[in-house]
Amino acid sequence: MKTQILLFFSILFFTLTIYSQAPRGFYAVAGLSQTELKSSDLLTEPNLGFLLGINFQMGYHESYNYQMELTYRINTLDVKYVENGFEQASSSKYNASDLNFGLYFNYYILKPEEDEFFIGPQAGVFAALQDVFTPSGGSDVSGQYYLPHLLDENALSHSSEFNYGFGFGITGGYNNFRFDLRYTLGMVNLLSDVETDSYDENHNYIGPSLEGKTNTISFGVSYNIFHFKK
Repeated sequence: MKTQILLFFSILFFTLTIYSQAPRGFYAVAGLSQTELKSSDLLTEPNLGFLLGINFQMGYHESYNYQMELTYRINTLDVKYVENGFEQASSSKYNASDLNFGLYFNYYILKPEEDEFFIGPQAGVFAALQDVFTPSGGSDVSGQYYLPHLLDENALSHSSEFNYGFGFGITGGYNNFRFDLRYTLGMVNLLSDVETDSYDENHNYIGPSLEGKTNTISFGVSYNIFHFKK
């Protein structure tokens, strides 16, 4: 199976490279991102984070091109909790970062030309290695119970380590600079293996199935660090 997947991506990469036209090259990218967990089973608020990475532009043929990218998105969530007294709700910062591989199709309304601004819509897919939910900076979260199911740190450590989905947005730039303003939707339930403290006498889980998916808005600026000639 792994061999078949590797063969598929090799053929895809080779095909796109053949049929793409200049400009082609590698770009270093940095920017801002904010990830939100859409869930009624874990109450959170998103924080503004950062992204760093590299992307490869495989050229354009008149009005479109392909973009492959590898980025690390550094994000956190404020998770709502109560302590032993259950008197007042507070929030604790948890990691929600990921290593993201994306493949996007860029269509240019204004075509890339030397010394001219270009812009157009963008759409594609991604797969990501997701950090499990852990306290940011190794903070001590003993005695914190996360709302609304009163989960603890150990329960959240069983969140999914893989995500995939699709994204869309606007891409553009000028000469060696590019930008991507994008909204991505994760399709994986990151809380599928997270369980409440609900078990029967045989230690079989009898609690609810928890649900939680991510969406991310990001803005990245990239600069051409290596350009392939026509």
